[in-house]
Amino acid sequence: MSRWRWRGNVALLGVSLAFVLYPLLPLDDVINSDWPAFATGARLIVHDPGHLYDLDVQRRVETDVTHGRVLVSLGIRGILPFLAPAWVALVAVPFEALGTDFGGRLWTLFGLLCLAGGLYLAIRPRAPTEILPAFASVPAALVMLNAQIDGLVVLGIGAAIALWSRPWLAGLALGLTLMKPQLVLPLGFALLVMRAWKVLGGWAAAGLLLLAATSALNPHWVLDWLGQSRSTVQTGAREIDLPHLAVFLPDAFQGGALAALTAIAIAAVIALAWRRRDSFRAAAAILVAGGIVAAPHALPTDLVLVALALCVWGEARWYEWLGISVAALVAALTPAPIPAVVGVLTIGWVCLRAAGLLTSPSPGPVPASAR
Repeated sequence: MSRWRWRGNVALLGVSLAFVLYPLLPLDDVINSDWPAFATGARLIVHDPGHLYDLDVQRRVETDVTHGRVLVSLGIRGILPFLAPAWVALVAVPFEALGTDFGGRLWTLFGLLCLAGGLYLAIRPRAPTEILPAFASVPAALVMLNAQIDGLVVLGIGAAIALWSRPWLAGLALGLTLMKPQLVLPLGFALLVMRAWKVLGGWAAAGLLLLAATSALNPHWVLDWLGQSRSTVQTGAREIDLPHLAVFLPDAFQGGALAALTAIAIAAVIALAWRRRDSFRAAAAILVAGGIVAAPHALPTDLVLVALALCVWGEARWYEWLGISVAALVAALTPAPIPAVVGVLTIGWVCLRAAGLLTSPSPGPVPASAR
C-alpha cells in the first residue's frame, strides 16, 4: 500500500469514527431529524395501530414524543409524518421504549452499524478498508444526521450478495430492502428477467412474514399507507430521482408521466445491467445505483446506496467518490428541481461507468459467494 493511500485510509477512518461518536455527543439533536416520525410510528403501532397513518393523530402523538418541540429542518413544517411501511414502526418499537433522546441516539448508531455491516458483506473477501470511502461519505453523514433507515437496506443488499450462492437465504436477506421498497424496483424486475425464482421466493417469504406480523395489528394499514404515500411526491421536495420531474407537469398529466418515467428508468437500468451480465459486481452495482434514479420517491440520504454500488463495483476512481459526496451536499441544500437534476446526472454517470460505456470494461471476477 502506498504512503498516500495509507494516509487517505487513516483520514477516512477518522471521519468514520467521528460519525459514530457524533450521536453520542450532547450537541446532537435527535428531535431535528427523521427519528420523531419513526418514534411516532412505533408508539402508534403499539397503542393505536388503527390510526397509524392518520395524520391528525400523528400530529398529536409526535408533539408528545418531542415534548412540544417541532422540527426546523429545511422544508419541514412542524412535524414529519410517518409514511414508511408499518414494519418499520415495529423495528423502531424497542428504541422508542428507551425514550426519545436516548432511543433516538441508539437508533442512529444502529443504522450506522447496519450500514457498515452491509458495506463489508458486499465487498467480501476484499479488504475491509475498501468500505471507508462509502462510510465516510456525505451520503452516509446525511443518513446519520437524519436518523434514516438506509443502513437496513444496505445490510439487506450486502447480505444478499454475500449469500448469493444460497439463493433462498439471499432472498430472505433482501427482505430488509422492504424498509424502503421503492428503491429496489430495478432489482426486482431484473430477478424476474433472470428467472431467479429461488431468490424471489426467499424475498417473497420475507415480505409475507413482515406483512403477516403487521397485518395482525392493523389489517387495513396497506391501503392507508398507499393512500398517504402519495403525499411524499411534492413539487418542492428534494427528490433525486427521474420520476420526480413529473410533478412539474400539469396535474392532469402527472400520474401518467410518473408511471412512464419510472418504467423508462427501470428499463434503462436493466438494459445497462444486462450489458454487463458477464460481471456479477458490475451488473449488481448498476441495479443498486439505478434503483435510486428509478424510484418514485428518493431523497439525498438515499445516495448512500450509490456509495454501496461503487463499493460493489470495486473500480471507482477518486473522482466518483468525490462526485457522490458533492452531489449529496448540493441535493441536500438546494431547492427543487436542482436535486433531481444533480441526482439523475450523478447516478447516470455511475451506471454508465459501471456498464463500460464511458470506459473500457474490464470484467471483474465473480465473488466466491456468487459462483
